[in-house]
Amino acid sequence: MFDAVIRVESDPDIPLAGAILSHDQKEVATTDAAGRAKLTIRGNEGSAFDYFVRCPTDFESPNKPVTVILRSVVDKNKPPEYPVSCPPTIRKVVIAVRADGGPNLPVTYLDQKIATTDASGSATILLNMRPGDQFELRLDTSGDANARMRPQTPVFPFSVKAKDEVLNLNAKFQLAKGKIFVGKAKVFPHEIKNRDKESGQ
Repeated sequence: MFDAVIRVESDPDIPLAGAILSHDQKEVATTDAAGRAKLTIRGNEGSAFDYFVRCPTDFESPNKPVTVILRSVVDKNKPPEYPVSCPPTIRKVVIAVRADGGPNLPVTYLDQKIATTDASGSATILLNMRPGDQFELRLDTSGDANARMRPQTPVFPFSVKAKDEVLNLNAKFQLAKGKIFVGKAKVFPHEIKNRDKESGQ
């Protein structure tokens, strides 16, 4: 009989409980709160056994099995360990907004307001995104009160990495010089002459 441990982590040094191990299409163990599942295997030293790992929901399972090779150890309390990674399928992305000269501006994502900068032009946003996703945030300067602000409604592109991270959105606004006219042009009524009458027809 040989002992072995399969240790599952979501990210480095973050254990993942609830991952199910199977061998020959039979479930044989589940990782505990420490991300560890202990196996006791009957066989000859040097024999190899494949174990598939099915990660919990919202975590990506490995495509290939873990191959456990039976071998003797000096300390029975320290069986060989086999590390497995189950990365999250959703990542937390924090965006720290710093809009110099842009107080009380809506921050939009997919044309929906998700935050508003405070009096100092700051805001903090949390989004749940998939690794590899690309997205854009806008600082919305539409409206008469912001007509002199430059730039107008700037766009900031981001991409999501395979880890939780904090991203910075830095913007600087200035006021345009001179008068800015906002609104619709006025239409003044005028008389339309009948060309037929003038020509005597």
